Amino acid sequence: MKRIDYISELAKKCTGCMACVDACPVQCISSVIKEDGFRYSVLDESRCISCGKCYSVCPLELQEKHREEQHLYAAYASNPVLQNHGSSGGIFELLARYFLEQGYYVCGAAFEGTTLKHRIIDSVDSISPLLKSKYIQSDMEGIYTQIVERLKKGEKVFYCGTPCQVSAVKNSIPKSLEENLFTADIICHGVPSQKVFDDYIKTLEKESGGEVSDFSFRVKDNKYKHAHGYSYKVTKNGKAKIVNGIYTSSSFYNAFKNYLIFREGCYDCQYATLQRVSDITLADFWGIEKYDFKGNIDTGVSMVITNTQKGSEVFSFIKNKTVSKEFPVQYGVDSNHCLTHSTQKPKNRDSIIKELSDNGYEQTAKKYFGCSFVHKIYWLIPPKVRNLIRKMRGN
Repeated sequence: MKRIDYISELAKKCTGCMACVDACPVQCISSVIKEDGFRYSVLDESRCISCGKCYSVCPLELQEKHREEQHLYAAYASNPVLQNHGSSGGIFELLARYFLEQGYYVCGAAFEGTTLKHRIIDSVDSISPLLKSKYIQSDMEGIYTQIVERLKKGEKVFYCGTPCQVSAVKNSIPKSLEENLFTADIICHGVPSQKVFDDYIKTLEKESGGEVSDFSFRVKDNKYKHAHGYSYKVTKNGKAKIVNGIYTSSSFYNAFKNYLIFREGCYDCQYATLQRVSDITLADFWGIEKYDFKGNIDTGVSMVITNTQKGSEVFSFIKNKTVSKEFPVQYGVDSNHCLTHSTQKPKNRDSIIKELSDNGYEQTAKKYFGCSFVHKIYWLIPPKVRNLIRKMRGN
């Protein structure tokens, strides 16, 4: 019964990957949204046949991390259009295009309305929804089965997700099929729930009196020249308008940036380590201006870490379409804290999650998710002045 008890007692340690739901041959595991707003696995023990498949795919229990020589690059797409498409340097799109050309399917997170789900695509025309960061936990239920079915047919798949999701995908695939799977993970700070995001969207609709759609994080063409711009569309009385801003003017985005609404397990992440589970790790290269990198850093630079020989080979195939330079791996550790450390849990996080459940989003956001007046004014200052202030402060 150890394995059955393990699934039943995961409680808040559960990553919400839902691999066990797909793996169960008798469908006795389901996903439910609990009081904290996140999805968890629930087992119907009366139907369980004790096969242990749920245990065998769980990323908390099985973590096959690579020990091969790693290489780190600062890089961005040399095509400025592709660079602008991405949240940082546009490297994911280059990878996706390469794999599609090689006959792979590509799997990544995309919005369906304002709900985030992983989906599988097979054409360049379908790439766009998979691009850019989305600061919500994506729904993976059903994706594992789809990936395994394609691999069993001899087809190939490129998968991109958070490290725990990558681990769950790899655990779900027979060893004999691994050759046709390529994985990329992102350096993850933590994930808010879809429920909290849905409640945020409802507040926007209440304020605007219209329907909100096409929400986009990390919009680059914002007047504040800030990496965390956002936009969404409001449709009212048949007319649509685009609303733009930066995170300081969004309660949800500000809560994300201050780590207030992450899943409990994110604050003690077993995947926040230099040893990665994927072939390639992707992230923003924060602080690239401190290093000897000659290029256009104003529109975003990606950090690329190749973790396997397969990862190194693939990056070499797309490298001629990038502006890139190799740096010591330690530079990545120094510039991106979450490469090797879990996000520190705020002292008031549990109180916030409880208040979201008890009092609702609008009231909780007013109490906790605001941004200081000084901080808001700071982002109205011209970029050159902001840079001067940061230099004076030694940032």
